[in-house]
Amino acid sequence: MDFIALSTFVAVAERGSFSLAAEEPFTTQPAISKRIGGLERDLGVRLIDRLGRGIRLTEAGDTFLTSARALLDDAERVRSLSEHPSGRLRLATSHHVGIHRLPPILRTFVAAHPAVELDLVFMDSEQACDAVADGSLELAIATALETN
Repeated sequence: MDFIALSTFVAVAERGSFSLAAEEPFTTQPAISKRIGGLERDLGVRLIDRLGRGIRLTEAGDTFLTSARALLDDAERVRSLSEHPSGRLRLATSHHVGIHRLPPILRTFVAAHPAVELDLVFMDSEQACDAVADGSLELAIATALETN
């Protein structure tokens, strides 16, 4: 998916002109035309009628504009997930580690990632590792395990 072409298409549609869309920094009118042409080739349909210095969206272009905006919005939300993690993090550890070692680390984590809901569970290391293996926990801090 060429998100630059999508954002270019949205800019042309919103500004009503290839030239006005080219006012973005480091963009030229020929680059705008090339991106729109490539997008039209990829889709196999004309999106924009060129009318002298202005433009008019075709029926396909008008329909695609809604989808292009939604795709760009979704892509931005996905990108922001990596920048601002959110959701629930289930973490298991032993009582000793959870009470004596983790509090300062968890305070720092919570301050850095306020949108993450931390769910701390106390259990034996072997059970915690099993819970991570079966997917019921995301993370476990285990002490030495006995191996057979």
